[in-house]
Amino acid sequence: MSAKPRPEATARPADFQRNVAAVNEALLIAGLHQHELRMATEQSNARLQVEIGERKRAEQDLREAQARLLSHAGAMEQTIADRTSQLRASVGELEAFSYTLAHDLRAPVRAIQGFTQLAIEMPHEEIGTSAVELLQRVVKAAVRMDGLIQDVLNLSQVIRRPMKIEPVDVEALVRALIEERPELSPPLADIRIDGPLLRMMGHSATLSQCLSNLLSNAVKFVGPGVAPRVRLWTEERIAPATGAPRSSLTLPDPIAPAARPVVRLWIEDNGIGIDAAAQTVIFEIFQRLHNSAQYEGSGIGLAIVRKAIERMDGQVGVESAPGHGCRFWLELPRI
Repeated sequence: MSAKPRPEATARPADFQRNVAAVNEALLIAGLHQHELRMATEQSNARLQVEIGERKRAEQDLREAQARLLSHAGAMEQTIADRTSQLRASVGELEAFSYTLAHDLRAPVRAIQGFTQLAIEMPHEEIGTSAVELLQRVVKAAVRMDGLIQDVLNLSQVIRRPMKIEPVDVEALVRALIEERPELSPPLADIRIDGPLLRMMGHSATLSQCLSNLLSNAVKFVGPGVAPRVRLWTEERIAPATGAPRSSLTLPDPIAPAARPVVRLWIEDNGIGIDAAAQTVIFEIFQRLHNSAQYEGSGIGLAIVRKAIERMDGQVGVESAPGHGCRFWLELPRI
């Protein structure tokens, strides 16, 4: 009896064919996926190349813009430097011209004053009483003009003179002024010093001029029949440091300037006082609050004080109210 064939032997060809078909299908699918992947990769590479090109162009544009900006900034800095130099030269020429003009004006003014005074001293029957009165007005006007010219010269000197900043004995300056000026001494004025006055850093001659102007105002601007009383004292304070001027192209310093110790000198009087609205303008040149018939003056004295104190790296100000006197103050660095 013959043996029957095994089922496994008869099933192998069919299984093999199915396996081959499955393998072919898998290869086909893999090929399709590979093609899709290659296409996606090529598209990504193309987009990346475009982005790289655009970025390179943007970077080149940025570099060119930065170069143009630096060139423009350099040109602006040079323009500013040139114009600043021209402005300084012009200001120097104007200062020299104003000083020379004011100096030369004093000669004819003094001549008018002198010859008019000689005419006044002539016998009245020769020139007449009315002429004497007119000539006296001429003399008074000439004296006022001479004082105005002298104040302009003083302001020019404050602006132009070199200043060596050094320790200043403020109390000694004040006492010397009181002794030298009759209008600051008894019985014309009562000036009290609450000493000792602290020493300051400044220019002695210039500070003496400032104190002279402030004390003169303190005893001058009082009501009719009022005896001038003035008090001076000093105090230590902490004030913010003044920074150097910057160019418009300079970036701001992120570090705030350090505070610095200063000495504030107060000059308090019993005068007529100053309205709040006028306190902002009295330190400007030719600013007068009263006509010359009431109180004599040129309107330059406080402008000299402000300019001089600023040149010594200080500040000046006033506290006042009408009818309650004034408290002028000036600050300079402490020793």
